[in-house]
Amino acid sequence: MPHYLARDRVAIVTAVVAPLAVTAVLVPFRTTFANANAALVLVVVVVAVAAVGNRLAGAIAALSAAAWFDLFLTRPYERFAITRSADVTAAILLLAVGLAVSQLAARARRLQIVAITDADYLAQIHDTAQLA
Repeated sequence: MPHYLARDRVAIVTAVVAPLAVTAVLVPFRTTFANANAALVLVVVVVAVAAVGNRLAGAIAALSAAAWFDLFLTRPYERFAITRSADVTAAILLLAVGLAVSQLAARARRLQIVAITDADYLAQIHDTAQLA
């Protein structure tokens, strides 16, 4: 199995599990911890998954984080229903930021490959110039 396929599988599993695990850690503090702060903690998780994984993993992490945020950290707890407009905004922004970061991370990886390839071409031109 190619290395990138194994990495992508791990990233997708992490995209589902990591936001759930962080949310589980935050659940005991949900009455004293502001939901906006919890959403920011989940954004960090989504950014980490997007940076390490692929675009799909980042999108799944964003969806997972938004779902677990809604289910466990917003009132009414343990229901997919948000009653406060601030929590709706936080969930939507969590999803939007996660998707945007996933796109940016994928673009950065592609540009890194282009830069490496261009550096190789430049080295070949330099070697050819030295021979001439």
